[in-house]
Amino acid sequence: MKRRAFNQWTLAAGCTLALPSFANSYNGRTLVILHLKGANDGLNTLVPYDSDDYRKLRPNIALSADDVIPIADSANVGPLGLHSELSELADSVSEDCAVLTGVGYPSQNRSHFKSAQIWASGSDGNRMRRQGWVTESVERTHDRSVIDLHGASLSGGLDVFADGAGEYVSMARLNQISGLQAKETAMTGNPLLDLVQQRTQTLAKASQALDAKLKRARYLPHRMPHGELSGQLTEALRVIGSDAEIPVLHVQLDGFDTHEGQVRRHRRLLRELSEALDAFKRNLKSMGKWDQTLVMTYAEFGRRAAENGSQGTDHGTANTHFVMGGRVKGGVYGQHPRLDRLVDGDMQFGLDYRAMYHEVAQHWWQDSHAPWAEFQDSELKGLLV
Repeated sequence: MKRRAFNQWTLAAGCTLALPSFANSYNGRTLVILHLKGANDGLNTLVPYDSDDYRKLRPNIALSADDVIPIADSANVGPLGLHSELSELADSVSEDCAVLTGVGYPSQNRSHFKSAQIWASGSDGNRMRRQGWVTESVERTHDRSVIDLHGASLSGGLDVFADGAGEYVSMARLNQISGLQAKETAMTGNPLLDLVQQRTQTLAKASQALDAKLKRARYLPHRMPHGELSGQLTEALRVIGSDAEIPVLHVQLDGFDTHEGQVRRHRRLLRELSEALDAFKRNLKSMGKWDQTLVMTYAEFGRRAAENGSQGTDHGTANTHFVMGGRVKGGVYGQHPRLDRLVDGDMQFGLDYRAMYHEVAQHWWQDSHAPWAEFQDSELKGLLV
């Protein structure tokens, strides 16, 4: 195998040749995992705008009542509102957009790289798993014979698919698979090289089948806005609209590490997030695919409760996340962290993020093995209907 070909495939995907049969049909459901890279500031996303503690902690970057859209009340911090740039999401909170507050994990790690690995694998600051959190359930509930791939990253990374036994690709644009050919190669006698060649052939065949479906992708009736996230979601729409059978898609929006000058940057990022997700939703509704799609955000960590000296925020703990889809019961879930009981300047999480994973595994994929059952939380009861 030529070095160039070897590099192309090993960077693009990891796959196996066979999987045990657990599911004989594909129900068309797609999980879209959205990484808010850099760690979104949850306290200025879901805002306790009437709290004196909030204003004391953030004298320069706190949002006023005019800067938010009220959506709920909290016993811990009073009225809550979404940042005004999230107007499209705020409109959906009463329907199919859930806002999860106080999300985190024990012994928070503040390294971007390490904490991203923790979220991708379903670990915490005390123990580390190597395998991507989606892989066990998606491989158990989706037999390779009835899908095109187990997952695809449209952002370039495979963290959530790490050490999976299924077939996954990582490509910035799906048109990169066009023209890939599966070539039969003779066995070399080198077990490692033979395994790589077999996996390459298997993935090439899967990519050819996927490419044929993508060429039949439906026209998008609603224009997608410009931006990094919108481009990736457009690719996701191509996959879903072509009836390609890929149960997990991964996308990301970068830029949330707002250590300085946060107000303007955060406003721009939330506007891009809200507009892209709204256009994504409208297109899926037009396709009749919204009920079969679930969007879930994640980030490395939250931000510190207090602003820093550069009118930004540093790495913290508890955070706010979104879950959207036609089968999501909208509303605010979880208890907002108290701002008068900080520990070393940090908000304390109340909802383990792996409770979100449990909801996906049990209620979205109907995984009877319930690999995340120990993290089940009654705060999320009824999230997926």
